[in-house]
Amino acid sequence: MGLPHITSFCWCLGLEAGTKLIGYVHLILSFALMVVSALYAESLRALAGTVEDAEDHLYSTWYKISIGVAVFTVVHVLLAATLLYAVFARNTVALRGWVYVMIVLYIVSLIYVIVSMTFGFSASGSHIFLSFLEGVVFFGILAYCILCVNSYYLMLKSAEDMEGPNKNSRSGV
Repeated sequence: MGLPHITSFCWCLGLEAGTKLIGYVHLILSFALMVVSALYAESLRALAGTVEDAEDHLYSTWYKISIGVAVFTVVHVLLAATLLYAVFARNTVALRGWVYVMIVLYIVSLIYVIVSMTFGFSASGSHIFLSFLEGVVFFGILAYCILCVNSYYLMLKSAEDMEGPNKNSRSGV
């Protein structure tokens, strides 16, 4: 039992074009987030350890968080580059690797959201509902992207299987 597959990407695009679009959007968003979080960390570095930070260590904590986000986004930049390489080279191993890593990240982030919800919200009901709605949209789009890349992988894999053994080699001669 595996993931279901689709035959085309939205907006009547083929799976290859959709996977390229996913790769480019993934690369642009993760690179932009990497730059923003690195700039934010740099601005907080000047405030960490100062008199304003001495009492509650708020700036030090936010500095550590922004450094962690910057490092995590580097992983996503590498994942997006791997996806683009896999699409252009038609490399099924790299495509499958991207799908597996993204499924693991999807599950880990979903567990994180559920655990953080379990230990309480300190917001109003409408804020909780909007956060829930944003989460459903985000996880839905991410699941669709993983599904599209996996379907493209399945299409490439079936094309490889249909080619059969190398036609140039003669057996028995």
